[in-house]
Amino acid sequence: MDIYLPAAYDTCSQPLPVLYLIHGINGYEGSWQDKGNVVDTLEAFIASGRCQPMILVMPDCNKWPFKKRPVDHGNLWKCLLRYSTLSHEHQIEYALSDLIDMIDSTYCVSTCSIAGLSDGARMAANIANLRPDRISDVGLFSPVLHKDQLPRDSTQSYSIYVGKNDFFYPSGNRFHKRLTKAHYPHRWVVYPGHHNWTIWRRSLSDFLDQP
Repeated sequence: MDIYLPAAYDTCSQPLPVLYLIHGINGYEGSWQDKGNVVDTLEAFIASGRCQPMILVMPDCNKWPFKKRPVDHGNLWKCLLRYSTLSHEHQIEYALSDLIDMIDSTYCVSTCSIAGLSDGARMAANIANLRPDRISDVGLFSPVLHKDQLPRDSTQSYSIYVGKNDFFYPSGNRFHKRLTKAHYPHRWVVYPGHHNWTIWRRSLSDFLDQP
């Protein structure tokens, strides 16, 4: 995993919030930094006072052993064709639940949030259901979700972002409608665009902007 500690961490007398970022099906632990510019975005927000300093935790959640991955860290269509042969996602989710405890015991942290993109958004929603005791805010970017999936804890705050022309727009929209029907407060944001990092970088900025 990649872990980012803000400059304020060394001198901060108070615990800092932690944000877990989950990549998509063809990603790796460096995706949010290499393609999402997350550290530059966060540091700019901190410097301008738009958000408080926070810790970032970006784990490798790719279901393929590293040596067996395509050299570009995962071709999306190759991943999708092989996706049905894999069944490790629940193992990864329980491991990430344990990771939350490890981070809590290793670093000086306060509140805990999680966000993910595409299939990583599904994992983020599942982890939020596993750990309502720790996760307060959930960001789902272009989410692909099970048809009956719903949050289990109404105290958690959900924000859902998707491109209007994203092939997972119907999945996000169904989830939004289920939340609305269940009277579950949430944010539903639709941008012009597709299933790509342009949307996810914008979604991340919006998510960081939330109080």
